[in-house]
Amino acid sequence: MQLFIIRHGEAELDTKPDSARQLNLQGQQECESAGHWIGKQCCDFDIVLISPFVRAQQTWKMLEQQGITTKQLEILQDLTPESDPETAACAIKAYSQGLKKVLVVSHLPLVCFLVDELVAETCPLFATGSTAVVEIEENDIKGHLLTLVSPNQAEAEVNSKACAAGR
Repeated sequence: MQLFIIRHGEAELDTKPDSARQLNLQGQQECESAGHWIGKQCCDFDIVLISPFVRAQQTWKMLEQQGITTKQLEILQDLTPESDPETAACAIKAYSQGLKKVLVVSHLPLVCFLVDELVAETCPLFATGSTAVVEIEENDIKGHLLTLVSPNQAEAEVNSKACAAGR
């Protein structure tokens, strides 16, 4: 299975409660860049698992606007910022059993802890809007981190491929 884990785009800072924070303009641009990059890797997911927090929901909507689709969408309380990484990893594995392409939209610090829970490698820190791609075989306990791409890296990669295609 290929598991894409994206941290929501940058959000406004001073909204209470935390669950109501919305993406700011920078966060919307990050999601657009991430969406372009994710769409080049996979545009149709078997399932998308999302935190119930507003900024995660908005991130998914921005990805949809970039043409990313899913056969099934689930909102999981286990994907909020302070969720237990082991519980979140178990929920992700349960929902994605037998599937090939899975997308998770969540928050810091959970995204880092989640990648650490799922792969043998150590996870670098996620910038807002960053996407990790993890490869996990069906019966393996841990998979491998294939890449971690920030929105700036995603935009540069998409632009360089577009330039190369135009030559």
